[in-house]
Amino acid sequence: MSALLTAPQSPNLVQLHASLGLEDDALHDEVPAWLPVGGQHHLALRWFEPRRAWRAAALIAPATGVPQRFYAALARWMAARGYAVLTLDYAGLADSRAAMAEGASMRSWMLRDLPLALDAVQARARVAGVPVVWVGHSLGGHALPLQPSLAGVDAALCVGAQLPYFEHWPSAHQRWGARFFFRRYVPAWVRWTGRLPGVALGGGEDLPADAALDWSRWGQLPNYYLGDPDMAQRLCTRDWRGVAHFWCISDDWVFGPERAVQALVDAFASAPGRAEMRRLHPRDIGQRRVGHFAPFARHVGERLWPSWFDELEAAVPALRARR
Repeated sequence: MSALLTAPQSPNLVQLHASLGLEDDALHDEVPAWLPVGGQHHLALRWFEPRRAWRAAALIAPATGVPQRFYAALARWMAARGYAVLTLDYAGLADSRAAMAEGASMRSWMLRDLPLALDAVQARARVAGVPVVWVGHSLGGHALPLQPSLAGVDAALCVGAQLPYFEHWPSAHQRWGARFFFRRYVPAWVRWTGRLPGVALGGGEDLPADAALDWSRWGQLPNYYLGDPDMAQRLCTRDWRGVAHFWCISDDWVFGPERAVQALVDAFASAPGRAEMRRLHPRDIGQRRVGHFAPFARHVGERLWPSWFDELEAAVPALRARR
């Protein structure tokens, strides 16, 4: 790996490729991998590795029911910027469908799958001598404060990440809709089909029953999983010493209303590190809509990612030094 880390590269190659409208394929390698999670079961992973000196090692933690391929455009863009990026499919989903599918749950995704993936990223970061960055979308963001090795994360950028208790929606009809979703809609689908089909959510992967029922139960508890005593005792924010930016999208009212995002930021209130809300309105980037998923689509994301990462890197000296 040392040759990979020290291979000389023109410092202007990223800008040159961007100005010519070229793909970033020449700037990185994509390597599929598998992560053992017990017995014969493995999680499907993919590394996106820069061919020049690494700025940092990063984990992209997916949203509920979203396969890792959805984040490939961001991972390639980050790799072109010097980040070695790891993506994954949670157990029971997409290419990890066979990995303990019957026991796959939101709890195990946050307390087993993501800690194992983060360990892999931190191991590579130690060898390369670079900082560690967490990029979380929705569930992938609200899993951040539960990570046992949180002290080893230097920076985090979370999008649409929240603690989605139904009372956090702003209007009465939205609160009614969220409460109906968690209390009636999700359990009814699980009873009927044995899972929560992607079609019931408007797209995405089918959720295993245990994952869907975790979502249903926590969504009815004040402060979501923090209302579950077993989960609350696993909170590791006392170990947070990095910088975290939580991006709230103004038209993400279905999954990420501001009060729900703020509740997650508040979970870091006593942490020695920083956790800050950031707000985006679609008009800030000349868009009519952005919502919960478009920030990871290339045609929208390329208007967002440079400023988001510029801001994060400016706040974290270790990332600035690698630029």
